[in-house]
Amino acid sequence: METPDTITVVVTRNEEIRADKVDLHLTVKGSSLVTGNAALKKAKEVSQLVNALREIGLEDENISLQGIHAESSGGILGKFATASYQVRIHCNNLESLADILGVVTGQKNVRLEFLSWRYPDHRQARNEWVRACLAEAKDTARGMASALGVKLIGVHTLSENWTDSERGERGHVRNIDAAAARIMPSMAKSIDLGFPLSHSKRIDLQIETQFRVSGFQTTPNEAVL
Repeated sequence: METPDTITVVVTRNEEIRADKVDLHLTVKGSSLVTGNAALKKAKEVSQLVNALREIGLEDENISLQGIHAESSGGILGKFATASYQVRIHCNNLESLADILGVVTGQKNVRLEFLSWRYPDHRQARNEWVRACLAEAKDTARGMASALGVKLIGVHTLSENWTDSERGERGHVRNIDAAAARIMPSMAKSIDLGFPLSHSKRIDLQIETQFRVSGFQTTPNEAVL
């Protein structure tokens, strides 16, 4: 099978996307074992955290229990067992993040494990990026074809490749020492917590297009782009 004559055009685009939400993942060291979602109300240390978050306006629906790790020195779980509770706080407004951090770091039995930054839905914007890249590729191909003295016939192959600079990554935080463990919400922005209160990531798009081109003479059945 005869291989068609082609020219290849590669077009790239990158955009910086800012996070608009964040999930805080915590471990709460509890002095008692309470199973299920009841722990949010009945486990003393978890309940204290939840009540403090309510006071700054966080809704209950943004606080969820992700897991429980039970511990018992006697080897049998009972009323003397302790537990570590994995709690997730969803912050849907980054202006509230400093206040939430102020509450979290003010709880002596709470450890902030990591942050999961969330980003707006950019499906429409991505479609626009693809269209813009394809238009640029076609315009570039026309210029190349003109310089080579050939004509574009059609597209032979097309590939689209996206790269997300933060895919699968967590925003880990360093341990907050005792000196910074009791901060007021209003002070959170000025204390070095080891991580930023805002975040962004880069999205890269690469479009590679192979255009079929005619020779110096075209056949009657070949349509020109």
